[in-house]
Amino acid sequence: MRKFLCCYLALLLPAVAMPAGTVTIPFGTTVFCELDQQVTTRQKEAYAVQTGDIVQAHVWKDVWVDGHRVITAGTPVYAKVERMKKARMAGQKGFLEIEVLSASAVDRKDVALDGGYDRSGKGRMGVTIGLAVALAWPFVFIKGKNVFLEPGTIFDSMVRASTDVDIPDDAPLPIKVEGEPGFEVSIPYKELDLEKKIRELPLILRAQEGSLSRASVVSVNGNEINPIQVTVLGDTGEEGYRAVVDFKLLSNHFGRGMNRFEVEMGEYRTEVLLEIEF
Repeated sequence: MRKFLCCYLALLLPAVAMPAGTVTIPFGTTVFCELDQQVTTRQKEAYAVQTGDIVQAHVWKDVWVDGHRVITAGTPVYAKVERMKKARMAGQKGFLEIEVLSASAVDRKDVALDGGYDRSGKGRMGVTIGLAVALAWPFVFIKGKNVFLEPGTIFDSMVRASTDVDIPDDAPLPIKVEGEPGFEVSIPYKELDLEKKIRELPLILRAQEGSLSRASVVSVNGNEINPIQVTVLGDTGEEGYRAVVDFKLLSNHFGRGMNRFEVEMGEYRTEVLLEIEF
């Protein structure tokens, strides 16, 4: 059986009651959200949306502050279509912006959120103009792309203002796991130049040295894939080990929004969220 590593496990201990108290969720705290429905700007589809429509989504990952879970994964979020534009002739791409407005904390208090999904369909204006010049063909009859989003699309939002949350007496107590070999994977975003084509995705691995050669990406967005080898480049000292993975092979499995993937080392796995929208 595979062991999934994490820094803390939330264990429900009926015999241990956590004292009630108030925790402040700081301004700017990230809240990851996951889409529950299909959404598109293509108006012929049954799941097409208009500006102002409510969109079904939920909190993707527990939000923790000072060791307390303040927003629970699975909590519905209030989100709506802030702006949209369907694709038009002359290669004009569609546009879709989903705004996340709020979610409920563990004490059922509304937490105001800001952010959401902001994505355009890939336009074809440059290509169509080129065809018009080369073939003297009316490029206005070539249509751009609409935006299609599937359930499971992940996007981020942030807490709009510091919010006090009352922690219930029976809230789960975080217990630190002892004795597990540390295995963590992170992405050094400062090294990424998003203006250029990414060929290799840089990673920082924190693990036992003898196991690093066996590290590989084994699933993307919850789906098992043929393993993609993670190449370890060297020791960075206290920070961990520098490594890279072939971004083209990895991105072949990506969907729209943010994507997540699992890195396996022997019998252990850890999940990484790529905080870049596609």
